[in-house]
Amino acid sequence: MRESLLTPSLTPSAAPAANLYSVQSGFLVAFFGGPFAIILYSALNSYKLRRPLEALAYLAALALCAALIVGIQTGGLPLAWLVALIGNSAAEVLWRAVSIALFGAFYLMHRKQHRSAALFGATPPSPWIPAIVCAVLAYGMKLAVLAYVRANLV
Repeated sequence: MRESLLTPSLTPSAAPAANLYSVQSGFLVAFFGGPFAIILYSALNSYKLRRPLEALAYLAALALCAALIVGIQTGGLPLAWLVALIGNSAAEVLWRAVSIALFGAFYLMHRKQHRSAALFGATPPSPWIPAIVCAVLAYGMKLAVLAYVRANLV
């Protein structure tokens, strides 16, 4: 008989999978917190998964959000006529749409881990504190970009 057949195929030295925040909490952070909040919140999941290269995607998303604010404030956005026609509500709808689109993109980056966690019945950690911190930081980031744009427009 072959002795290799009796050895276990799974080693206990392998690190357990990271316990990610739930998809529902990510959607709520995106919807209520905005694009900056979902970028920060999803970066926490990437940090838990130890994926440093995903930081490039987050930096690109941050640049996109900052460019969106600049485009809305300066009127250089292709949809600026819509913002001028409807008002700030159109800008808020566009801001929220970008947020939900970013949530979808970040979900696709972590889809495999979310599905395996659901398959094995893993309970996600409580999202309250990280979600609130990400939302507050995101609000400050948005105000900082707005202040920078308004200071350079004058």
